[in-house]
Parts: sequence; structure tokens; C-alpha cells
Amino acid sequence: MTTQPLTDTERERAKGFRPNIVHAFHAFKAGVAALELAQQISATLVVTITGTDVHTDLHHPERREAVLRVLRAASAITTFAPAIADELSAIDNSLVAKIRTIPQGVWFPPQETWDVRGHLGIPNNVPLILLPANIRKVKRPMLALEGVRLLRERGFDAHILFVGEILEADEWERLKAAMENRQWAHYLGPIPMERMASAYLASDVVLNTSEHEGGMANALLEAMWLKRPILASAVAGNLSLVRHEGIGLLFGNAKELAEQAIRLLTDLNLRERLVQSAYEWVCQNCNPTEEARSYLRIYCEIEKG
Repeated sequence: MTTQPLTDTERERAKGFRPNIVHAFHAFKAGVAALELAQQISATLVVTITGTDVHTDLHHPERREAVLRVLRAASAITTFAPAIADELSAIDNSLVAKIRTIPQGVWFPPQETWDVRGHLGIPNNVPLILLPANIRKVKRPMLALEGVRLLRERGFDAHILFVGEILEADEWERLKAAMENRQWAHYLGPIPMERMASAYLASDVVLNTSEHEGGMANALLEAMWLKRPILASAVAGNLSLVRHEGIGLLFGNAKELAEQAIRLLTDLNLRERLVQSAYEWVCQNCNPTEEARSYLRIYCEIEKG
């Protein structure tokens, strides 16, 4: 993984626009280029830090100093969850005063109706497990595939659907090879947000198999809002969002993934209780209007100096 430098055209466009604030999403992937731009045009830098920054890049010998340089130069640092803020504070206590936690809001644009199951040829009575995640090693699509394979060994004619962009070609090659001759494994590529609700609603269980998360995985929040049951890896980030048997279920490995999926597929009372609790939580905590207001307050505070 490398930083994403601005092209000459993008840099000149930004200079012409001359924003007062440059906001980077990811301290490493976007922050390095954003800091350079902010310095060139004398703008203030705001950084939203993610699970990848805290759990990977800040522990990487070739990235750590770049991430810390960006964070120390920023006027404000935002996180999605208190757990990430705590982890960042433990790494560099000097950053505490400028860290703000802003929960993500859940929002969908107007939706197009799409018969996902019909498109894939999956009957309505066949369990469909959805992994909405870009194809990257950190998202562990191979773990999802293995978990569903074990689920099928237990007598469930389950299918798995992968949705997302291919960001790491080598991980895609591994997944593609593993999916070969498995008619129960499907990949639809990236789906426009205007159709994404149809993918969620077609599924029986929504997965998150990430190696780590930033505290509020978009896919889990969207599934919760659409009243789909969630099953997530018990890793940093997910643990701050998903209370086991509170708003979803957690697992540690492929065997546990299969076991917990069976519970969601067979225990209707558990499923309905988790779905309702998750929906109530996301409605109370993930208001997109309040999210926007929170960022606006930070921008105004910075401008006032």
C-alpha cells in the first residue's frame, strides 16, 4: 500500500480553489498528500483516522513516522469510535487535545429496485450470506469463503456473495481460484449505492470478516439500518460496535463463523431480537444530519482559531 499523491491537474485545481481547510480521510493513504497540499496553499489540515492507520500503519516501520507527521501537523483529528481515539492517545499522548469522536451517519440515496437473487439464480429459500467489502487481504474474503464452506458441510445449502472493488490483485487471484467450481460463491464487483439496499435486503446474514476495523464499519451500520442480521469478526474496531448477542454475533475463526451463522439462520427469536436492537441503536447513534453538524462545528472552531 502506498500513499496516493495528487496529480498535477488535481494540485492546480486545488490551488485555484484555495480552500481554507483540507480534510484527509486516512492519515497515511490521503494524509501525506493532503499535508503537502495544505502547506502549499496555507490551509488548515483536518484528518479522519481509520482502523488501518491505527492498527497497521502506525505499527509499520516505513509508515509510522509519516502518519505521526501528518497527525501532529493537523489542527483536528476525527475518529468514528472512542476505542480508536483511546488507541491513538496511547500511541502519542500529545494528540489527545485535538481528537474528536464523530459517529458515522447512515444514509442511502434514492434506491433502484433490483432482483439480486434472480440475477444470480438463487431461490428465495436458499440462505444467502453477503460480504460487502472491497477485495483486500485485510478484509479476509478467504475467511468468509471458508466459513460458508463449513456451513454447507453442516447441511445448509448456503451461498455467499462478495460485493466490492478489487483493490489488491493478488488477493483477488486467491479468491477467484478458491471460488472456481463452487457454484455457491458469487462476485458482483462494486455495486452503485443506488442499488446497494437491494443487495442487503436479498441477504440472510451480512458479514464483516475484517482483520481490524476503525470502530464503525459502514457495511455493518447499513445492514443494521436495513434490519439485516450482522455477523462480525471479534477484532479491534468491531468489538466497540457489535455487542455479542446484543446487536449482532461475533466469531473468531471460520468454524465459529459457521456456528454463529447457523444460529442466525435457525433461531428466529434471536434473529428478530438482534435485528430490532441493532436498528434502534443505529437510529439513535448514526444520524447523518448530526454527523454533518459535528464536522461543521470543528471547521468553525478551527477558523475561529
